[in-house]
Amino acid sequence: MKRMNTKSFEYYLKDSGLAVRTVEENIRDIEHFEQWAIQENYTDIAHFNYNELLKYVQYLKNKGLSISTVNIRVCSARKYYDHLKEEGIIEINPARHLHIKGQMQRVTENPLTYTQLEILYNQYAEYSKEKKYHIRNLSILGLIIWQGLHSGELKKMEVQHINLNNGTAYISGTRRSNSRELKLEAKQIIVLHDYLDTLPINQTYLIENRRAENIINWLLGELKGLNPVIRNVQHIRASVFLYWLKMYDKRQVQYMAGHRYISSIQYYEIQELEGLTDMLTKHHPFS
Repeated sequence: MKRMNTKSFEYYLKDSGLAVRTVEENIRDIEHFEQWAIQENYTDIAHFNYNELLKYVQYLKNKGLSISTVNIRVCSARKYYDHLKEEGIIEINPARHLHIKGQMQRVTENPLTYTQLEILYNQYAEYSKEKKYHIRNLSILGLIIWQGLHSGELKKMEVQHINLNNGTAYISGTRRSNSRELKLEAKQIIVLHDYLDTLPINQTYLIENRRAENIINWLLGELKGLNPVIRNVQHIRASVFLYWLKMYDKRQVQYMAGHRYISSIQYYEIQELEGLTDMLTKHHPFS
């Protein structure tokens, strides 16, 4: 069997701006593809047509792989055939319009764009500027939008976890998430500095521990008033992750999100790969 030119494909992926780990994963997916093709006595996957590619997809489904994982394998194949097309080896990418339908749960409906998240922050800053709790709640909102924190992490965050000199925030791990250290945005540092100045010298937690749940719920209610699309903190958090996937390698997003397993971020990756639309319903394979 004629095998993939690994170096050529690697250069193509790197030129596309992909992170090293993502490049390695794409190459590994095509190697798996080739191994299956050898078992099935195919001579060259480079010249597969659409129907032959569907046989490979059926094989993956028969192995019990999740819809998300199958779509990730298909995405790697799509990149491989785009590479071959660029090299002039083929004229048509057989995986170009291949999307697998199934019971794949979307991680969030109506995600907010990065622009909408910034607008929400600025709107809330203006809305609450005359209120007593302005600096505290704006600090909390910033940590949700720019560090993707969930309620449990906000409740556990200690004053000492904010390092204004380094411009970083340390997020403690929970039962379901890993600890990590993330960069603060410039506009956060000023707000957090002002908020920390208001706290009693003996206060341990960033949000008064006894009232943390009520404070977060009150903030959420005000945010819903500014943007009725918002459902909960997780809705904002999921929107942040979808934005991060446009900017960073998924392993980096896994770290930033505090997810213990890469599979947790792959659901977001699939939704982002499909352009945040219902592309899966537009094509017929395995409906």
